[in-house]
Amino acid sequence: MLTVSKLVVRHPGFHLGPVSFSAAPGEFVCVVGPNGSGKSTLIRALLGLQAPAEGLGSWQGSDLSARDPAVVARISFVSDSADDVFAQFSADEFWQYCRGVRDRAVPGIARSARERAARLARALDYPDPAKPLTSCSLGTRRKAQLVAALQCSPELLVLDEPFIGLDFMAARAFEEVLRECVAEGTTVLSSSHDLDLAARIATRLLVLTDGELRLDERVAEVGGVGALESHVLDAIRGARRVTT
Repeated sequence: MLTVSKLVVRHPGFHLGPVSFSAAPGEFVCVVGPNGSGKSTLIRALLGLQAPAEGLGSWQGSDLSARDPAVVARISFVSDSADDVFAQFSADEFWQYCRGVRDRAVPGIARSARERAARLARALDYPDPAKPLTSCSLGTRRKAQLVAALQCSPELLVLDEPFIGLDFMAARAFEEVLRECVAEGTTVLSSSHDLDLAARIATRLLVLTDGELRLDERVAEVGGVGALESHVLDAIRGARRVTT
């Protein structure tokens, strides 16, 4: 289980938290909110990629900021920048490198991951895995990131605006892949600006505004996209609040 406990981040002019929530295996938690609300800050802080002032994020009881290789190997993170790839590599080389890193922490994981990478590349209509990433479009580099993250069947998948750069067909294909992951028991935490996406595939919705968690609600209990939008707007305007 992913557990975020009283997480606080302080920057000049910005304060996040305290934020607390948990996500069980097979849950898809979507974090939404206006630009600058703290979505990326929350994700990076709970993963230990950015030092929080207080609190922590943990996976199966292990503090994520400790960066234990055996724990990190079971987690995949896709940032909001499609430039976070080794541009001098081809996609095949990038995926192989990522498999090798994980295989050193969890021996044997790379064997099944190679086949999964090929299947994911086909599902996302990846054009040419042998082509250098430097010559690929933003959307193609994004696909390379997603395949790298998913190929080793992570227990926890953390995504920061994963649909940036994807065309309609690729986005729908990726949605299907995410549904498969959730059905297999993967915990997914994703930031997004897309309420339609949250209504279609998320099981839980968190709303951040000005660094404050305003809403934590199960999507099925809210209703369709219209009701979800109303709840989100109420949360952003301050009519709803979560006590942490």
